Amino acid sequence: MFNIALRDILINAKQESFRMYHYYLGVEHLFIGLLEIQGGLTRSLIEAQGLTADYVIDAIRRQTGKGSQQRLWAGIQHTPRANIVMSIGNDLALEDGRQEMNERDLLIAILEENDSIPIRVMRKLGVDLEMLARESRTFVPDYTNSHPYVQIDYSPDFPVSPALNENQLFILRRMFDEYSQIRVERRLTGGYTQALIALVTPKQGDGSEDAPVVVKIDSADLILDEAMRYDQYVKTSLPPLTARLEEKPTTAESTDLAGLKYTFVAGVNRTEQNLRLGARDLGIQRVGRWLQEELYPYFGRTWWQARKPYRFQVWQEYDWLLPPILTLEYAGEEPSSSIQHVLRDPIRRRKLTELEYGDLVAVENFSVQRVYPEKDMIQIAIGKGSEAAKRAYKINVKNINLAQNAYYRGETLERIMGRVWKNREELLQHAAGEIFPTFDTRADHIPGIPEVEKLPNPLLAYEDLLELHVNGSLSKIHGDLHLGNILVGPNESAFLIDFAQTRDGHALFDWATLEISLINDLIVPVAGQEWTNAAQIARCVYAINRGAALPNVPPELAESFAPLQAVRDIVNECLAKQDKWAEYFVALTMCSLRAVTWDTMSIGGRRAMLLIAGLALHELRARPTRSTPGARTPSYFEDSNDTDITS
Repeated sequence: MFNIALRDILINAKQESFRMYHYYLGVEHLFIGLLEIQGGLTRSLIEAQGLTADYVIDAIRRQTGKGSQQRLWAGIQHTPRANIVMSIGNDLALEDGRQEMNERDLLIAILEENDSIPIRVMRKLGVDLEMLARESRTFVPDYTNSHPYVQIDYSPDFPVSPALNENQLFILRRMFDEYSQIRVERRLTGGYTQALIALVTPKQGDGSEDAPVVVKIDSADLILDEAMRYDQYVKTSLPPLTARLEEKPTTAESTDLAGLKYTFVAGVNRTEQNLRLGARDLGIQRVGRWLQEELYPYFGRTWWQARKPYRFQVWQEYDWLLPPILTLEYAGEEPSSSIQHVLRDPIRRRKLTELEYGDLVAVENFSVQRVYPEKDMIQIAIGKGSEAAKRAYKINVKNINLAQNAYYRGETLERIMGRVWKNREELLQHAAGEIFPTFDTRADHIPGIPEVEKLPNPLLAYEDLLELHVNGSLSKIHGDLHLGNILVGPNESAFLIDFAQTRDGHALFDWATLEISLINDLIVPVAGQEWTNAAQIARCVYAINRGAALPNVPPELAESFAPLQAVRDIVNECLAKQDKWAEYFVALTMCSLRAVTWDTMSIGGRRAMLLIAGLALHELRARPTRSTPGARTPSYFEDSNDTDITS
């Protein structure tokens, strides 16, 4: 398997050099050439370290960057360092009695030289280079263990549908390949993504059980990013007893999925479950107290309570929650004279309203956020500023030949051109149509509640909101604080899992996210799925906004709002300025509007979200702000002397 000749590796390396417009051959191209060998030695060793070949290639490309498309010399020149590596590899081949080096020789040579771009990148990614050097000389694949068989049982609490697919089962078996058997206890997902999160109990060969762990299986890129984010933001700021990543991610060349294990202290009775399920055992009243007495103080000391003043425009923290501002059909290198619009940072939002279907648009100096090889599509964004701002103003570019054009995450595109195919307004209106509205979703207002007969239409009004300034607070935030990611452990202790979105951001974002989860998971099932039920929920939220008693609703429904009231009490402690609730209504508007687009949320939940977003906007109107000149739709904020909605 590992006797691939140098001439075959050089084909890959030269193709990489051309894709990156380098037109020279460096160690980075040679190493990528090794990584692109399916089933090869280098891929196998990288996978054993919990990474994927594509992830490492991406990181190397980010480090080297692209060259100019204009060639300044003929042929492919070798860099001095590449010549050194080739010389070392050639000596290794001669010592072994061969005239041409192979894959193993070249890998050993790169590791012995020990100062190239791939080596520096692997250090940053946490690769154990000493182990890699040892195993590069001796590694032989053990095909009997390449597809480990681990018996998988399911507890009665694990739902039959949806069943785990073959790739998920493969990753699960590989994660526990040192065990003979595992039992999948229950799903813990509880959120609105396609990731599998489950509680798993591993069993030894003698039948004894080890402590259960939380398993997350998702796209390999997302899993590996989460592991890196955990090390960067989470590892040193967690309380002593909580869920932790104790092992490297589990990857496999045969699938684009990967897995993580979150381990935590297990109770004697092993009753760990997420709060979505645990709410039934705790009781609805106790959930609210638990959030205030366990979760918030336990994590708050190093997270939400460790906040500092932060002034930002709303788009900087919240634009990324919404659908892409545009979807473009890749137009290649059409003449510049044909370009009808140019988009660059800073974005003039009102300019986007001038774009029409089929217009040729040039986007300049945006960064690649995601690459979707299976869709021949990339997603780009402004790529500057805070963690959230880097993802703002998303644009999808489809129908790109990704086999010919190399794009990598973090790459800044000097210019890319495409024709307008869809815009954000169309995507939002499509999402609204999926919940079967009984009113015109393109009107300036939507039907409200008896207390507020007309609400600003959030599908239109959010545009004005994104431009405004907020005097808020910055803290470490979980980034996806829904009931599925909050675990109730032994003695009702608090655990958090799934740190894929953890970052420094607006301190109130987590609590707006949790409020939405509480409404969908605990309140909507009691209220019902109809528009009249959504209006009932909105009336109760309106009363809580005003600090008033809940309206006359069934007792069970009234009781279900206790956790939401507890969240508001926590928010009150986290406000940048006492009693200035506009800061929170900004977060609630944007998070609610985002949830309207989730087809994994119940229809009743999405209906409630649309009304909650409109209601939060209504509350913001109580604090006047200046309107934006030249708005496409009437401003939903009254004239004032500034654009600050929280001072």
